[in-house]
Amino acid sequence: MRDLTLDETHALERILDKAGLQAVLEVLSEICGAKAEHVESNWQDKALARRWAMLEGAIGCLVPNAQGL
Repeated sequence: MRDLTLDETHALERILDKAGLQAVLEVLSEICGAKAEHVESNWQDKALARRWAMLEGAIGCLVPNAQGL
């Protein structure tokens, strides 16, 4: 993995400015959930799927705190 490029960082900031942090966190949580399902069904890697699912929940727990941001 790698860090985001400056262009990617600016693109993410533009998304945050348009949609808000709550919406970005919600979609990140959903993406993690989708990755968990994909990993388990296509790779049968239960440990990695559990990590993605755990992150889905952890990010999801942040969503209410980001209301209005």
